[in-house]
Amino acid sequence: MIHRSEVQRRFNKRGFTLIELLIVIAIILILIAIALPNFLEAQIRARVTKAKGEIRSLAIALESYAIDYRVYPAEHERNAGGNRNLRGLFWLTSPSAYITSIPEDPFALFGADSSSGVTYITYEFGGLEIGGTFASNPCPMCQVTWALFSNGPDTTQNIWQNNPHHNDGNPTWRYSPTNGTKSVGEIIMWGGDAQYIGYRITSESSGKNLIKTLPPVGLPVDGEIYIRRLPPGL
Repeated sequence: MIHRSEVQRRFNKRGFTLIELLIVIAIILILIAIALPNFLEAQIRARVTKAKGEIRSLAIALESYAIDYRVYPAEHERNAGGNRNLRGLFWLTSPSAYITSIPEDPFALFGADSSSGVTYITYEFGGLEIGGTFASNPCPMCQVTWALFSNGPDTTQNIWQNNPHHNDGNPTWRYSPTNGTKSVGEIIMWGGDAQYIGYRITSESSGKNLIKTLPPVGLPVDGEIYIRRLPPGL
């Protein structure tokens, strides 16, 4: 005869049934499905905030540089390796430190490339160069207008560092979270001499006379055309 206490003991030792385990797993998966998108969106929002703050800091450093040298550094391509004339943002750190270090773009397209000497990926930076020759100007690759940008959450590049003052007349869209956390558009800021904005010219040396007669193509930003004026900041 089995006592009631023995039955209770055997009952207490009984584990989960297969159905109970499946129910628990299903509940866990539902919770993950609910929480994961919110977590990923929070990550994107944090990266956007980081990118905007760092671009503003770099813009301040660029203007400080221009106060001293009356020009802006050369363009900066993210994967240009050790080519100083294609890594102009590093001019802000040496020999004078206008900013202590150049931050990494949280939405960078490229990975580290040991063959070209790239160890981390920074923001893209470019604009209208002074132009001319070394004989006529000690820094023809220095710039008079500039744009500093990250590709943003969609990681798609729609503007280029060699012509951000007109972008060949192609539409330029700035990232806005109101269009969706992972929507299209660059996180971008323009600066420098506004008189060249909207003109398809390649250098200030040729553009000084051309903008008097050359019809502008305009810089389309968020559906608005900018000519001889800078688009608003971040």
